[in-house]
Amino acid sequence: MSGGCALSARELRVDRGAPPTGFTLAIDALDLFAEEVLAVVGPNGAGKTTLLRALAGLEPACEGRVRRTGERPVALIFQRPIMLSGSVAFNVRAPLWGAGVSRAQVARRTALALARFGLEGFAERAASTLSGGEMRRVALAQAFVREPGVLLLDEPFDDLDVAARESLTLDLRSAIRDTGAAVALVSHDLGQALLLAERIAVLIDGRLVQLGPRDLVLRRPATPQAARLLGMANLLPGRVAARDGEGRAVVEVGPGIRLCSVSDAPIGARVVAGLRPEDVKIDVGRGATPIVGKGRVLHTLSDGALVTLQIDWGGVVLRTFLIAGRGLGHALRPGDLVSLAIRAEDVHLMREA
Repeated sequence: MSGGCALSARELRVDRGAPPTGFTLAIDALDLFAEEVLAVVGPNGAGKTTLLRALAGLEPACEGRVRRTGERPVALIFQRPIMLSGSVAFNVRAPLWGAGVSRAQVARRTALALARFGLEGFAERAASTLSGGEMRRVALAQAFVREPGVLLLDEPFDDLDVAARESLTLDLRSAIRDTGAAVALVSHDLGQALLLAERIAVLIDGRLVQLGPRDLVLRRPATPQAARLLGMANLLPGRVAARDGEGRAVVEVGPGIRLCSVSDAPIGARVVAGLRPEDVKIDVGRGATPIVGKGRVLHTLSDGALVTLQIDWGGVVLRTFLIAGRGLGHALRPGDLVSLAIRAEDVHLMREA
């Protein structure tokens, strides 16, 4: 972990509404660590915002406890920031009112918070004139002016364009590093959240189904539903048919279509073979020996940076990415035949849902 535990939740339960339409958030154990970002991902209605509110003490818990370590406060930034009438600087220093902070300290901390998020030139501007992206920066400055030990962020990149998201991500990462805050981040933009996160928590139906280091969770999701949320686009139902000479599981995912995996799943087990798109390697097949076989390009879709390919492999559809504008990403067209190479280490087996 990056630092000591800044906030812990144990046996936490929050009930919202009554059965059968009510919702229950039940978290056995969750820790936030200093200098670390935890990305909380899950489908709509999973309880992500409820979790942040409960950690901030704004959502009453029926059971369990949330404990903060140290004296530094917990700051929660809502999905839709609300500004007071007055200037940007007025809004940024407002959280220090009545906090027993001297005028000199208020001035110093306000100036530092404005600088952290590129707002020096906006200090005297009326907050009512700000754009959505500028309001998000002011909300972050408001949070960091308090020198929080824990920062809870609900969709901080919502409605921002690409350039604004990248700029805000860099400023936020720098502020977290400088202050040592522990951060929990909820975002529907998985890619943006992963630029900051060291750990991932997967929340489904009010329960944590997986919690761990970012790369481990991405490559070894606990369930097919978690895999979909985490961008593992190739999910192939199948059966462990045998073990090869190296002891690897041989999974049949279609008639005559087999993949190897380093999993220890037993022969006969019904599984879902998960494979990230970037782990499906392709070649035009000119003399190369394919590891798994040949497929035919069904569709290509480019966003200018990446080309997404759908490939028919004997009735099994695979998705992969190529860099747009060069090499195969530029040359391939629907109907083209390609060779497919997939490493056993990249094939992750999960129990069938």
